[in-house]
Amino acid sequence: MSKIGFVGLGNMGMPMALRLVQSGFQVVAYNRTRTKAESLKGRAEIATTVRDVAERTDPILLMLTDTEAVEDVLFSSQGMYERLASGKTIINSSTILPSASKRIMDRLKRKNIGYIEVPVLGGPVQARAGELIALAAGERDRYEDNLNIIKSFATKVFYTGQVSTALSAKLAINQLTAVYAQSLAESIIFAEKHGVDPSLLLQVLNSTGYRTSFSEQKGPKMVRGEFEPTFFLKHMLKDLDLVDESAHDSKVYMPLMSQARSSYLAASNLGLDEKDFSAIISMLRQLNKGNH
Repeated sequence: MSKIGFVGLGNMGMPMALRLVQSGFQVVAYNRTRTKAESLKGRAEIATTVRDVAERTDPILLMLTDTEAVEDVLFSSQGMYERLASGKTIINSSTILPSASKRIMDRLKRKNIGYIEVPVLGGPVQARAGELIALAAGERDRYEDNLNIIKSFATKVFYTGQVSTALSAKLAINQLTAVYAQSLAESIIFAEKHGVDPSLLLQVLNSTGYRTSFSEQKGPKMVRGEFEPTFFLKHMLKDLDLVDESAHDSKVYMPLMSQARSSYLAASNLGLDEKDFSAIISMLRQLNKGNH
């Protein structure tokens, strides 16, 4: 059995790597901050450099913060590119700019290195349980060859077509989530200002066809001001920046997204980056203080 590489052991990467191990795959993992790899010791091999991963494994999964991090791991002076042999496959699960994903694919293709993008929906809890939703794009045969790997951390996998379509779908869903979170926050604050118990408001909402898992699970925490992160607010802002750039390039008018992006930027400026993105309600509460 060939060994699988995994680069990026953050909130999502670590549980995904553990799912691979639990599914019987041999994993060679790397993380820039070595202490974050501790949970994998004794279960997977810990590489000292990304070039070590490039030389010893195939395919290689990337779960990194942003476009810059992915391009650095692949193409910097100490990156993987020079050590990747023809025929290997990169599986990129990082949420990056769709157009950048195309550029990466084109550059890898020069060395006959395969590339599929596999962004995921869900948080660390779903990742630990192997219950993420995966969106996959790229060469169909290469996708099918790696489907058993993807299914180790995802219960549903949707093939969307050519590279960039999976990331575009992921960003479309994330911007919808961002707008929904702000909308729910505004409704909670409106109810509070008019003497309605916000917990009662949620009971009513969750008795209607507008109930969502978000309103059921995060709604009560928003009311209580509990924002333990499953998806950092700074990462939601980063994704909205990606949507904004992609929408600008493709001339798609998205007024709700633009307004939500401004709100999440304001929340970031208030120091809410490291909280869950549902902490958008904290920013709105601060703006509404003293308003009667």
